Amino acid sequence: MILAVSGLRKLYDVDIVLDGADLRIDNGEKVALVGRNGSGKTTLLRIVAGLEEPDGGSVQFARGAKFGYLRQDSPVPTSGNVIEIAEEGRKHALELKSRLEDLEARLSLSPNDDELEEYALLHEHFIDAQGYSAERDVRTVLQQLGFEESEFEKSTSALSGGERTRLALAVQLLEEPDLLILDEPTNHLDLKATEWLEGWLRSYRGAVLLVSHDRRFLEQVATRFVELCDGRAKSYPGPFEKYARLRQEDIDRQAALAAKQQEEIRRLDEFVRRFINSERVGQARGKRRILNRLVASKTETPRQVRSMKGVFGQIERSGDLVFECAGLAKSFGSQRLFRELNWTVRRGERWGIIGENGAGKSTLIKIVLGLCSQDDGTVRLGSNVTAGFFSQDASDLDTEMTPLEVMTYDAGMQIPAARNLLGSFLFSGDQVFQKVGTLSGGERNKLALARLIAMNPNLLVLDEPTNHLDMDSRQALTEILKTFEGTLVLVSHDRWLLENITTQTLDVRSSGVMLFPGSYADYKKRNHLAEDTVGRRQPSGKVRASLSPREVSKEIVRVEKRILELESSIGEAEDRLRSIEESLASPQQSEDIGALSRAHGEANGALNELLEEWEVESRTLSDLQSLQGSQL
Repeated sequence: MILAVSGLRKLYDVDIVLDGADLRIDNGEKVALVGRNGSGKTTLLRIVAGLEEPDGGSVQFARGAKFGYLRQDSPVPTSGNVIEIAEEGRKHALELKSRLEDLEARLSLSPNDDELEEYALLHEHFIDAQGYSAERDVRTVLQQLGFEESEFEKSTSALSGGERTRLALAVQLLEEPDLLILDEPTNHLDLKATEWLEGWLRSYRGAVLLVSHDRRFLEQVATRFVELCDGRAKSYPGPFEKYARLRQEDIDRQAALAAKQQEEIRRLDEFVRRFINSERVGQARGKRRILNRLVASKTETPRQVRSMKGVFGQIERSGDLVFECAGLAKSFGSQRLFRELNWTVRRGERWGIIGENGAGKSTLIKIVLGLCSQDDGTVRLGSNVTAGFFSQDASDLDTEMTPLEVMTYDAGMQIPAARNLLGSFLFSGDQVFQKVGTLSGGERNKLALARLIAMNPNLLVLDEPTNHLDMDSRQALTEILKTFEGTLVLVSHDRWLLENITTQTLDVRSSGVMLFPGSYADYKKRNHLAEDTVGRRQPSGKVRASLSPREVSKEIVRVEKRILELESSIGEAEDRLRSIEESLASPQQSEDIGALSRAHGEANGALNELLEEWEVESRTLSDLQSLQGSQL
């Protein structure tokens, strides 16, 4: 056991957020805390992390256990630069390295037994802490989370909110605590970084407690699911599909039992009413006692949690050509986003736009819509195209207007119809009169989506519409978008949405733009990156689907030969490392400890490089064999 939460209660004024919630996490478990927005997930994490006091219950960690907590608004120090802050995560290993280097210098000048003994002890701890890879790990984690090497010296005071969150995540990963608590860790991560983080967490030796609304992320990482509902926690085994099935079975079973009990209550009540004042009064009193006990302990019908609903109406037909980009180029100062970008979108196509953070995805669609100017190239809109645009975080909504005003003034709806549509997006009662500025992020997104349905465009352009939406709302959005019969352009990091909605993919990268005639799932299969044993992603040489059967066979022979060579080299490197470790454990009087230590670091690094290449080649071989099978 690493964490035990028992009977947790938390109230805000009269609202009960947690009402006797229990949670247990064992060593090495990967537990997802799930539930609708407002169900108390972040509150529970904050109580576990000691940032809030519960009104009842207890939180107990295993003796000596360390935890790390990534908040949604995790702060980082404003003094220092990116790599200095990241190195705090491996501070212990780096301090050991500094002391060892100091001792090496002393021992090379005048060896003495005390310092030799200290060196041997520290070196053992250094190896246990994987100290030889500490500096490399810091740089690798930063790069995988989207920091360029040129940004390592960047002052933290100059970082954006998203960059601060990614840096805070890097520190937590590098610290490697016994329990890693993550609240929406994929916020501000692009798809590449998200998939790298999945691999890292899967191989992480410690326990993980995470909150995320990214279904694909949960499918890849979580081994158990704890659902918060009505203040209580219910545990389900993973993987995700099993959790979803068992959860639905629980709901169905509870509903059936509640219906059966309700029927029995109705029957007993009818008997009591009929005979309480008759000659059968004794039986009636007995039935009433049974009735009272049943009412006191009855199973409640599962509360039906409403989800947003909406259907796009009949749209006006656009021309076959919706828009065409030719030779587009855009830069901001010295930062070039893209150049010579050619992209044609035709009626009825459903494009998913993916790519690195900062590569220019949002800028590109704003250029297409005329909201931003390009440096070079042209954009041509087709005939009879009416565009509807969802801006990231619904930032184009007037914060001084109310939802009802947005629908009547912006979308031109009559009040009764506007209230009905707002109701289907979960705005009820006086909520329609609240200022937009007082709404949560999820509520603003729902309002922006409702406005789009009312406008009924034939070109729908969505920039990160799932931000702030919980998993059920994302599922509802998927169903809504399936009803749209026009042309769709979707910028998103949500793989579930991309895989279920889009049929073409545009990958915007700093190295260039790639167009692919298939969904993100198909694109990933053909343009994947191989993962090494700790989840780091290395170029796999990209197995091209266009290879002929003869070329595939030749590649398989070449890769198999290279794997055999690597396995032989790995064996030799392991022998070399073992020999150095034996010398360090029992050094001879004449041996240079510093030289041995440096040799150990070099041998360890060489072995890791060989292992990484072996992983890449093994994944490439697997892909080639799969491609060969599909060609038969």
